Parts: sequence; structure tokens; C-alpha cells
Amino acid sequence: MPNEKLYTRMQAEISSLATSINDIVSKFKGLHNPLEESSERVPQATQQLDKISRETEAATHQMLDRIEGITQREEEVMKGLQDLKQQIADGRLADADRLIDSLLEKSDTTCNDAFTIMESLQFQDITTQQVNHAASLLEDIETRLHGILAVLDGSEECVDAGSDDTDRRPRVFDPHADLSDKRTVQADIDSLFAQKK
Repeated sequence: MPNEKLYTRMQAEISSLATSINDIVSKFKGLHNPLEESSERVPQATQQLDKISRETEAATHQMLDRIEGITQREEEVMKGLQDLKQQIADGRLADADRLIDSLLEKSDTTCNDAFTIMESLQFQDITTQQVNHAASLLEDIETRLHGILAVLDGSEECVDAGSDDTDRRPRVFDPHADLSDKRTVQADIDSLFAQKK
């Protein structure tokens, strides 16, 4: 009889051990999807941040080029006005019309460049959307990794374990936001208003 009790006890222990192993295997299988999804989202976030960097760099260079052109033209306008003043003082008005037309053309170009710079500064809205998209990807990865850590620490739940959304701000974004789209939309709006006039 002692052998039978020992056998029953061993059987119960082995059964309990098998149940624990099955539970552990099940939990580790549950970890696969969050790890796989996280490994896909990190490159997405990196690509999004690289896109933001390229677009802000391009917009900045465009603005710097325009500002350099404005500065150069303003110097030419100041010199032209001084020449015009001297021509008027000397009574030489024959070339004044040509000089005035040239100065008006430079001023018009400067005004157009200023509007282009203002349009380029709108990239901040697009950049914010792109940064929010990248941040949401990283926050999702953080949540999933907290879930994995919870399972490894012996918690029963894998999904959303450890996530604390109270510290996170709500994020609104278009994951496909692009500066070229912004310009197209703005052109469509301008066209619509022009048709109404």
C-alpha cells in the first residue's frame, strides 16, 4: 500500500507539473504575437521619424534659400532707390521708368517669396501629425512590452498589462500626412475660393 500511495502522489505531482508546463508554454506562445508586432512597429516609427527629418530639412533649406533671395533683392532695391533719388535730383528722368519697373518687379518677387515662406512654415502641422504617429507606435510597443514583462513575472494577463494611459496625451494624426499633400489641399482650397468670387 505504501507504494500505491507513493504512486498516486507521484502521479498527482507529475500531473500538476504537466499542467504548469502547459500553462507556461501557452503563455510563451501568447508572447509571440506582441513581440512580432513590436519588431514590425519599431522600424515603422524609425521610418516615420526619418521622414520627418527629411521633410523639415527640405522645408528649412527652401526657406533659407528664399530668405537669402529676399535679402539680396532688398539690397538691390535700396541701391535702386538711391540711384532713383540721385537721378531725380540731377533731373535725369529718362531712365526713371525703367528703374521703377525693375524695383517693382523685385518687390513683387520678394512678396511672393514671403508668401512661400509662410506656406512652408505650415509644415509644423504636418510634422506634428507625423511625430504623433511615431509616438503612438512607440507607446503601443511600450504597452506590449509591459504585457510581456507581466507574463514573465507570473501575471496571468499578457495584453495591456502594465500600461498606464493616464500619463499619455491623446494623439490625433494622419499616418500618411505629407507636405506635398498639404500643398495640394491648400491649392484646392484656394481654387475653390477663387471660383466663388
